[in-house]
Amino acid sequence: MRLRRSFHTAQVQRRLLPVTLLTVLAAATAAAVSAAAPPAPKPAAAPPSGTLTFCNVSAPRPVTGTFTYTVSAPASQGGTQTFSIAVGSCSGRVFWNQGVTLTVTENVPAGDSVTAITASGGASTITSTNLAAGSATVLVGSGESVVTFTTQGPPGTPIPPRPCKVPNVLGLTLAAAKAALKRSSCTLGLVTRAYSRSYPAGGVVGTKPARGTVLAHNARVGIVLSRGPKP
Repeated sequence: MRLRRSFHTAQVQRRLLPVTLLTVLAAATAAAVSAAAPPAPKPAAAPPSGTLTFCNVSAPRPVTGTFTYTVSAPASQGGTQTFSIAVGSCSGRVFWNQGVTLTVTENVPAGDSVTAITASGGASTITSTNLAAGSATVLVGSGESVVTFTTQGPPGTPIPPRPCKVPNVLGLTLAAAKAALKRSSCTLGLVTRAYSRSYPAGGVVGTKPARGTVLAHNARVGIVLSRGPKP
């Protein structure tokens, strides 16, 4: 009986041996292939980009309505795009790769004219302008830049009076404050006095209304002069 069991065990072992060897060889082959295979390449980093926002403003002779702007870019950057922008508003931000050159052209209404094209914020720059054609060449840089087209109406268009924006006159003498008010299309209103430790006697310690307030053209602005520190 023991002889039969031993014989049976030997037969099972002989049958399992090739399977075991194949398993070992397969594992070794896989390990060798894995070791020899080069690492998977990393995905290429996206090129750096910047954004542009286009704005439409009017001065000094006012214009109204919605203007069309055409932006010509290389085909790889989306090709030609158009934007409809109302006077006094801006487009959304648009991404372009840094170093790309764009040509931006305003469809100037008959009789109107472009007086200025500027870029602010970010690192995008205007490399050339043609005001008569209402166009500019823009080199895209980093950050968020704003390209502003300023357009005016035809000659004879009434120019509205400039509003009074209360200037910062703190610390000025009454005469200097009056001149600053005039430059800001404001006029001198009621002059009062108050004690102050911050400003010497005769210096302006405040305005009524506060600086930055926008009023009608030639609106009166009150001035508060210092009496010096309270005794």
